[in-house]
Amino acid sequence: MSRELLVLAAIATFCIILTPVYNKMRNRNMIPLTIAKAKPSPSILVDSITSSKSDTLNPKNIILLTYQFLPTTFAGSEISAYETIKYLRSRGHNVKIYVNTYKVGSYDRFPIYKYDPDNIHCKNDMLNADIILYQFGKDAEDFKLIQERKKPVYIVVHLLNYCEWVLTHKTRFPTCVVYNSRFTQEYLPTIHDNMRMIPYVDTREFNGLRNITIHNNVVCLINCSKNKGSSQMYDMAEKLPNVQFLAVKGAYAEQDIREPAPKNVRYMENQDDIKVVLKKVGILIMPSQKETWGRTAVEAMASGIPVIHSEAGGLVECVGGAGIMCQRDDIEAWCEAIRRIIGDNVYRERLRKNGFRRVEEIEREQIRGRRELAHKIEE
Repeated sequence: MSRELLVLAAIATFCIILTPVYNKMRNRNMIPLTIAKAKPSPSILVDSITSSKSDTLNPKNIILLTYQFLPTTFAGSEISAYETIKYLRSRGHNVKIYVNTYKVGSYDRFPIYKYDPDNIHCKNDMLNADIILYQFGKDAEDFKLIQERKKPVYIVVHLLNYCEWVLTHKTRFPTCVVYNSRFTQEYLPTIHDNMRMIPYVDTREFNGLRNITIHNNVVCLINCSKNKGSSQMYDMAEKLPNVQFLAVKGAYAEQDIREPAPKNVRYMENQDDIKVVLKKVGILIMPSQKETWGRTAVEAMASGIPVIHSEAGGLVECVGGAGIMCQRDDIEAWCEAIRRIIGDNVYRERLRKNGFRRVEEIEREQIRGRRELAHKIEE
């Protein structure tokens, strides 16, 4: 046999001997494959509660204790609370609701009970639940049953001047304060463990409105209360008689409704689905005196609606420079901002694109905050 054939035979024998070893090591992931992995789709990054249920390894019995809830009141804090417990349920936790204002026994399969400190079942639930999410009253008396707990309480803060008596005092139970914005976190400091979780908005629901709102010149105020800027809205309407205003009644607070209505102001009842409102308008004004965040601003930006807002701390943080900020009582500045949006399509489109970019930033922060809450509850 020639030398060449002897060499080939030796190589073949060597490969036969090593093949089982190679396969074994490959199966154990000791030898990397050279096939390139596909980049994850952006949709994989969406922290969606509509995906299949993902049970936690440490399920908890959770009580949301809130002053009122859906469908009794459709307002920002109630919607945010609902989105939070829906997310926790999707992770495998058991959630029930206790409310002060009791009208219905359930909502979206969440059982709802009347909060009654004298009721033995209510008391037992308050003491024995693994976790309480507290979004209730401001006074110590509202904390009556909670004070006897030894298990964790998460105090959800979305109002100014809220629960200072517990934020700055020691408690017998583990306490975590959940702020709805950085502004609130800095305005109401606490000695307790704390975190930030901005209100969740499924912004994808509003993408379909973007082609509807692009040329709409109707100016909208949502919630006709003094704090939200009803007086400022009426002053703008007087100075801009050729501009149509839509004033949507709020779910809470005294409504500043004028009869007869100014000729260019139309009223609309409070809506369970905000998209019913947003598909009718093209500019959102938010001349609020106080705001800790701006759910409506997020919904508007996701819909392609430019936002004009006041210097209220929560709005400044929420819009993040993607809209137009005006001093609350500088009515001429608001009117000029409205005129420019209506009269300059290039400028309007720039604001729309700024809003889309800001919404993407908000989406990432939403995911981070919800995951942090889940981690704290489940650890």
